Amino acid sequence: MLLLASCDQNTASRQETATRPPRHAPADVLPDAPLAPPDTALPYRLLPGFGDSVQAPPLVRIGAEDFRVLATARTDSARPLRYLPPPLPGTDPTDSTQNGIARGFEGVYTFRVLRPTGQPLFVRQLKKSDFKALFSDALTVESEVTAPSFAGYLPAFNALAFEISFYPPESDAGGQALVLLDAATGRVRHKGLARWTDGCNSLLALSANGRTLLSSTELLQANGHVTSLEKPGRTILGTLLINDQTALVEYGAGYDRRGQDVPLRGPNATLLDASGRVLKTFTLESIEAGLGSQILARYLPQTHAYYLFDETHRQLAVVPRDQPTQLQLLKLRQMAPFRAPQRPTEVKIVFETETGAHAAFYLDTASKQFRYTLRKPVY
Repeated sequence: MLLLASCDQNTASRQETATRPPRHAPADVLPDAPLAPPDTALPYRLLPGFGDSVQAPPLVRIGAEDFRVLATARTDSARPLRYLPPPLPGTDPTDSTQNGIARGFEGVYTFRVLRPTGQPLFVRQLKKSDFKALFSDALTVESEVTAPSFAGYLPAFNALAFEISFYPPESDAGGQALVLLDAATGRVRHKGLARWTDGCNSLLALSANGRTLLSSTELLQANGHVTSLEKPGRTILGTLLINDQTALVEYGAGYDRRGQDVPLRGPNATLLDASGRVLKTFTLESIEAGLGSQILARYLPQTHAYYLFDETHRQLAVVPRDQPTQLQLLKLRQMAPFRAPQRPTEVKIVFETETGAHAAFYLDTASKQFRYTLRKPVY
């Protein structure tokens, strides 16, 4: 069974059964609209991540053979870990009660790919301490050891993708590491920060051609090229895969090396190509937040475009999938208020914002004009 096909079906299943609109969910059409219902398929695939109710099937076809993928973890209580941070100003450096020593145990992650006979194609082990460069030393030491989550087989990368979670006991302050293992040898091809619950928490997105993988912090290519999306003094708020070669990143204010706030000045949104080259910058705040943040976007297959609502600047961004640099930023004042009834050629695109506002845009697919409603909560 080829996992990429299964992954696509799983994504569609999640969209149909979710009790709330999924991230980057397609726009919906009113039942009485005389248009054909829109295709629910996104122009990319969301890979299942840690905690997802639908997991990647453990059976994959690599070349002409079927294999079973197993990932386990265990805590090595014989190998305690300890991290002593630099002493706080004015404290005794030997006083552990004042300087917050982190304590924990080593963890061992084992990845097995087995032939139908049960014989291993490879067995690879990684340690929890191998990931301290991605997370803080204290978090790596204190985090619980949990089994890696299999995200899928990526044929174009010839790699198996996994997420490993790093959270201290009874805490939601942490994140997931992305690990790519060579599908033939188990060699570690890549380790990176997949997402973070106090920052960008976007799911892994795989392009339709399978050659571009977008995480919350990186843009990866099947040829091995990796572009870091992080910028000094800025925080990544959300990432969105526009097409096989283009990604959108929204940034927020960040911190300098001394931990001081760095205010956000100038354009905060960037379109990048697969090589990391900046194609366009502009101002856009279309973010939904919770445990982490993601870009607030809707994709409409009829128009092959993304729609992003920016409540702060009272604008709607329209990003064509095939020509993203031709995006439009439409101010609400440029649109007519909606007056019932909905026209036969109008499609309704709905946004619920973090502030509790409800925005609905009615796109006339014939004239390309918008009408809108915007309701804000009264406290």
